[in-house]
Amino acid sequence: MGNVVAKLVIFSILLNLAGGLVMVGVVDIKGDKIFDRSVSNGFVGENGEEYSEDYISELEKSIKPSGDLDDAGDQIYRVLDTLSLGFIYRFIDVVDTYMYGFINMLDNIIGDMLNDDVRAILFGNTVKFGAFKIMVTISYILMGIFLFTGKDVVEGS
Repeated sequence: MGNVVAKLVIFSILLNLAGGLVMVGVVDIKGDKIFDRSVSNGFVGENGEEYSEDYISELEKSIKPSGDLDDAGDQIYRVLDTLSLGFIYRFIDVVDTYMYGFINMLDNIIGDMLNDDVRAILFGNTVKFGAFKIMVTISYILMGIFLFTGKDVVEGS
């Protein structure tokens, strides 16, 4: 049974890696990604403007650090913290793109057609993982334990 689980995990890794590569590599004539979450699905605002400009609120604007009351040391630490957090965010984004690529691609293709609650359960939202990502993550963890220890956790051998 462990051999079947190993084959399923390897297939899942290859499928998600291929999905991630397709999401990154397939672009339209303008160079925009087709399977990106920010694709408008044909919706265009009035006068041909981009749709996102109509929905920007005060909460979505970038944060600007306060400057006059801080000393130079605090500003240096703030810049270093921003750089390190940006690196961590980019690293997590790359892992999400390639380890869950097929799931993300399915979310981008059919997620808009689903009810919001069903989409959150299956694919997750910005705060939590969905059921598909949880199942794949559990299989990755179980296979990782098998690779590092040599013991099949599923079979108990």
